[in-house]
Amino acid sequence: MNNVRILVPALVAAILAAPTMAGSRFPLHVSENGHYLQDSAGKPFFINGDSPWEMAFRLTKDEARQYLDTRARQGFNTLLVDAIPYTDWSDHLTETNREGEPPFLTAGDFSTPNEAYFRHLGWLISEAESRGILMMIVAADLGSIGKHFDGHDPLGGMWYAQYRSNGVQKCANYAQYLGRTFQSHPNIVWVLGGDRDPADVIDHVRAMARALRETAPDHLITYHAGAKSSSVFFHQEDWLALNMSYGYADPYTFVGQDYDKKPSKPAFLGESGYEGETLDGRGGTPQRVRRQFYWSVLSGACGHLYGSVNWKVNPDWKDWLDTPGVRSVIQFNALMNRYPWHTLTPAPAGAVIVAGAETATTLALAAWSPERDLAIVYMPTSRRITIDSIRLKEGLETVWYDPSSGKELPAVGRPLGLKSLAEFTPPALNSAGDADWVLLFRSRESGAQEHAAE
Repeated sequence: MNNVRILVPALVAAILAAPTMAGSRFPLHVSENGHYLQDSAGKPFFINGDSPWEMAFRLTKDEARQYLDTRARQGFNTLLVDAIPYTDWSDHLTETNREGEPPFLTAGDFSTPNEAYFRHLGWLISEAESRGILMMIVAADLGSIGKHFDGHDPLGGMWYAQYRSNGVQKCANYAQYLGRTFQSHPNIVWVLGGDRDPADVIDHVRAMARALRETAPDHLITYHAGAKSSSVFFHQEDWLALNMSYGYADPYTFVGQDYDKKPSKPAFLGESGYEGETLDGRGGTPQRVRRQFYWSVLSGACGHLYGSVNWKVNPDWKDWLDTPGVRSVIQFNALMNRYPWHTLTPAPAGAVIVAGAETATTLALAAWSPERDLAIVYMPTSRRITIDSIRLKEGLETVWYDPSSGKELPAVGRPLGLKSLAEFTPPALNSAGDADWVLLFRSRESGAQEHAAE
């Protein structure tokens, strides 16, 4: 990997081209139609996030500033971070931050929060706010089943055993402490749970949600379940403001379900395959992470969180700030923010793509604007695809967009028998040597504005 200080020219150009979110005004709230987030000025907020779960206790202040500065320049506007230690290689009960402070004065006792530890967390949240970054804070990570150390609960998990030993009231009191301590920080979304279904601690989770609602009413709340969406457990509960969609299946299979649920709540891709990591045996290639966030947003998500093997914020964390996956995120964010992404809705099957859509990991998806003057088609593989333009506005400009580099090429369709049908075939490979492409149908005015911005 390249060190973060050695940015390739293409990445520098992409960073300069990518819109920043520094102008977002926190706190966020849910849009009137329930499908996306807005800032306090009513501006749509596209979640373009990174997942450095262990950042709050792994990095010094100087290191944290470098991380935040880099991600802000790259157009990231959201970070997912554990409030208290969650670690695979040491005992979370004795883990401290880089200043040597544990989260609790009595190990594992939620009623003894350490002011010095949480003061550092508050500093980090403030630094993020000054850069226009939303912090998704995991209050106390339950941990995935099977991760445990000698002497811990045999069912595994990180703070799961402490949820049970502390009980419902202490969990609620801890959440009240978090809400009171951080209520003045407007750039927070609380994440309850953590890689685990609520199961026998569901009452603890609900009590924490109520406590956060009471003490920090301007903060939104979601839930991180065990490789499934928060909607499975809490969609009908009023404290759940947005759904964190999570799974290792192809994301369109579960994000689309969250988008269709009633009442409507924003859904975002919270977690799936990570770059450089292959927990499900399917690989963690840059192409896979691209597929995931395109599939998610074209299925109705209001954004996504990128993840890499660097979620642990390893000693070589700087090397992971500039990767092919990150560059793809930069291009994706640049593309979405050139257009009114918040107006896009998933196109019904067969409405735009009438042949060549395929299935599974090769599925091509389309989303379009209400006026049908914008349609975005993502193709995971290069092949012939048939488009029916009858439902699209006449006279649209058509281009191929390389999701790995942001370059555009003319897209000329081969007319078929019916006037509205045309076949499109992208170049075999994109700039990264992969076979995925984006087909854009847009008004010529928006295209001209886009090129002027570049």
